[in-house]
Parts: sequence; structure tokens; C-alpha cells
Amino acid sequence: MIHEHIHNTAWWGAPVAVVDSTFFTQGTAAQASALRTYAWAEFKSPFASAPYQPLAASGFELVDMQIGFRLMLGAVQNSPSLENFVCQFADQTPFEIESDQMRGFEHERFLCLPGASQDRVAQRYVRWANQLVREHPEWCLRVLYQGEVQGWFLATLTKQGLYLALAMLSKSAQVSGLHLYQKAIHAYAAKGPRIGYAAFSARNTAVLNIYSQLEARFTPTEGVWLWFPKNQATT
Repeated sequence: MIHEHIHNTAWWGAPVAVVDSTFFTQGTAAQASALRTYAWAEFKSPFASAPYQPLAASGFELVDMQIGFRLMLGAVQNSPSLENFVCQFADQTPFEIESDQMRGFEHERFLCLPGASQDRVAQRYVRWANQLVREHPEWCLRVLYQGEVQGWFLATLTKQGLYLALAMLSKSAQVSGLHLYQKAIHAYAAKGPRIGYAAFSARNTAVLNIYSQLEARFTPTEGVWLWFPKNQATT
């Protein structure tokens, strides 16, 4: 119904909640009481089954639409322009990522939160990125060109396939995002997984165009709603 989101709490520095659809079967007074101890809360749902009226009555605001996709990793075409790129997996060449190495996250829903900023959002993603590197080093890689790091692609292997969790260009990248994605996906395919999947914000047209060029098959979209106190800034 409602529980603490440990990762977001650690990032935000105050309790953060995640709720499921049963939360909205309660009365608004019970909902308000449950939310009172949290700085903010998040709810995700396919649009087809979202409880729109209870969401509005509870003060949740739609902030994002996540486009899901599936990708045949081995079908992504190679290119001679990728020959000078090098992939290094973290289980073979350990690495960490610093927030000042990454390009900014311009399309993130968390920027809607009072008190959020580009720097604060970057801290969330660097925490998550390094957790993925620590826990799944065999599926986390960085891409180099002429000896310089151009970006990172971080994934985990699940029963559904390879979850393509996070891709990031470095601030000093000289290559396109498309080349980063292509090189990383070829490296993943060489390790055996057939299917890759994930979701991304509909506001991120650059990523939409990349996965379209890679011939991804898009799946039903999911809405993301946030709640936070409206009478004061979230800290």
C-alpha cells in the first residue's frame, strides 16, 4: 500500500514513500495521515489502469510518461565508425563514476520536486550508478574513444532479459549518444543475452530517436505521479 523507498530516502535525506494502487482505496483522510511522515511520494501505473480521480483527490500530480521497449541485442547493426571504440566491463577494469563527470539530466521527473536541482538529481544517479557497478560489475561498462571515457552503460541480467538500466554520456564526450549505445549493445550481445529492455521518459526525444534507429519495439507506456506538500518547499 505505502512503504518507504530506501534508495530515494538515502538520496533525499528525508523519508520518501512509494505507493501502489490499493493506497487509493482508502479515504482521503487516511491517505493524508499516511503521507504525513514523508517528504514526498511516488506512484507508477500503466495509463490504462490508473485511478485518475483518486490520484487527483489525493494531490498526486502526473510528472512523467515512461515509454517501455524491448530490443533484440544481436540485431543492432555494426558500423566501421565503432572500430576505434573500446568497452571496459567493471569486473575486468574496475571503475567508479563521479557526479561531475556526467552530463546533466535534463528530462528527469525529480526536477519537479521543490528543492531539487540539476546537481541534486545528478547525486541521485551517481549513487544508483555506482550501486549498479558494485552489484553487477559484469554488466556495467564504460566506453572509451582515443583513450578517453565517453560514457557508461549499466545493466543487470534478469529472467526477462538484460535490463538496460542507465546510460550516460560524460561531460567531455566527443561521440554521439547513438554510438555509445551501439557499442555497448554489441558488447552485451557478445556475452550472450538476446533481449534488452527498459523504459525512458517521453520527454527525452534524444533517447527515443536512438532506440527508434536501433529498431526497438515499444511497449505500453506508464505514468508517474508525485505527491509532495504544496504549502512548503521539500527539503
